[in-house]
Amino acid sequence: MAKSIESLVEKEIQKGSTPLKLDSVMVPVEGFRDIDSRERLINILQYLLRVREHKKLIWNDTLSANNVYMDVFLGKTDFHRAALITGREEIYQHINWYGGKLKPDYNGKTVIETDVCAFSIADDELEKCKKTYDGKEAYSFYFGKYQIRSLYADCLEYRKNMEWDEVTPHATDEGTQQADYGKYSELFRLNDDVIRAVLFQCLLLDDLKIENGMVFANLYTIYLLR
Repeated sequence: MAKSIESLVEKEIQKGSTPLKLDSVMVPVEGFRDIDSRERLINILQYLLRVREHKKLIWNDTLSANNVYMDVFLGKTDFHRAALITGREEIYQHINWYGGKLKPDYNGKTVIETDVCAFSIADDELEKCKKTYDGKEAYSFYFGKYQIRSLYADCLEYRKNMEWDEVTPHATDEGTQQADYGKYSELFRLNDDVIRAVLFQCLLLDDLKIENGMVFANLYTIYLLR
């Protein structure tokens, strides 16, 4: 009998994986941006995949191994990790092929959404992750493969289930207010009537930010609209 993902994640945490748990997903109003040219799309993909001129963002393959990337191979969509530059280059080539097949429209029909995923962690566990790098305070996190898969699935599920009237304050904001997404309102609601396809998606766990005892990571999605 196959073990549940929860038990596999728990075993990885017992072996030393950082015990993060998803708290919420926030979609800032400024989280939507049009991609107005192929050149801009290519630059964004290279940045997200840390390839070409952006490969210098990866100074430790252990960190890049935490990232989860969408891949399309032979028409089949999947999500997996890619620690080495060769793996990320392969995904980059696959997504370029996929984009050529879908033919993005850069007249307001290609949009990148940046969601902020907030994770909770006990104070003592966060303290264990504190390191000194290049004379400065930093944090080092380790995630098991099942844990990363679970965190990613939790982020997607939370984003999918967000209500239209959900407020999206940043952790440092005092109080909340109704968000006005303007022309992106239907995209925020993930309305299938306006979404033609998802060209690319990734959760970047190599660039975590710590604030008020919470851990934040960005979930990126590139949509092609109808």
